Amino acid sequence: MSSIHWLFGSARLRALSLALSFCASAVSAADAFPSKSVTILVNGGAGSLPDNFARPLADRLRQSLGQAVVVENKPGAGGMVALQTLKASPADGHTLAIITNAHAVWNPFVFSKLTYDPDELLPVSPLAVIPMALAVNPKVPAQTLEQLVALAKNQPGKLNYASSSNGSPPHVLFELFKEQSGTRIEHIPFKTGPDALTSVTAGDTQIYLAGTSLVEPMVKDGRLRVLAVSPSVKSPSFTGVPTFADKGYKGFEGAVWLGVVTNKGVPTAVVDRLNREIAVILQDPAVQKVIEAQGSLPYHASPAAFAERIAQDKALWTPILKNLDLKAN
Repeated sequence: MSSIHWLFGSARLRALSLALSFCASAVSAADAFPSKSVTILVNGGAGSLPDNFARPLADRLRQSLGQAVVVENKPGAGGMVALQTLKASPADGHTLAIITNAHAVWNPFVFSKLTYDPDELLPVSPLAVIPMALAVNPKVPAQTLEQLVALAKNQPGKLNYASSSNGSPPHVLFELFKEQSGTRIEHIPFKTGPDALTSVTAGDTQIYLAGTSLVEPMVKDGRLRVLAVSPSVKSPSFTGVPTFADKGYKGFEGAVWLGVVTNKGVPTAVVDRLNREIAVILQDPAVQKVIEAQGSLPYHASPAAFAERIAQDKALWTPILKNLDLKAN
């Protein structure tokens, strides 16, 4: 055999050996996972929308993975507290985080310095699309979205709105609403969604753009009035409420999703295993009822498709967010 043929053959053997070694290690990683308890980090307090998704997910993963699955609430700083914790954890798939598109797409345009890199969030699976509702305290003298806009224009800067934190969906989407409506309404950020909700129902703040499930109990008992939703929802509490699109506002339909990520560097086999487990969980009618009870729509996709959704959102929102020029308070 010539030296060239020998070298070529050796190279092929080395490549084959490396490929087989990689496959073996991938199978080994999947087989060995999980080797300890799994933690799901939540940017929100107990009772917040992300927490309401994390709890049933943890219960089902505990059963299917055969390991303890713990939910850790890490609210604050637009998700940076939770995602710093994720960043500091080993890249082995035992630490997951619940995120929204705010953490993956919006935060770089809101915070001058992030303590995590959105590009290092490894998509595992989406969980749901979250319908949003614009609600006001009943003392606000506006029965419709048009009346709210007129009120805000007549008294610029007098009205205020709550959000669950800087850079959160309620913050970004309301700023988009302000730009499109040509109004000046002051932003009052809180640490969690329930904190923001409490402030609006108490009358300390006046407006809240939040998940329909979060505001629905207060809508039912009259503590809040809903002026618009996005997208439309089946709940009787929102019967007859127009969508933002109905009123000519763009960029709100399906704008908020929620999903699971882990660290960049986690073996593909482990990510795929987690995705398969979540797919089965989301197909469970009991879990679907829990999701629908949150006013949300179940949403599953492969890790690659989830990554593509994030890339598409970046392309959609980058010019919008640059134009809004948001700043964290």
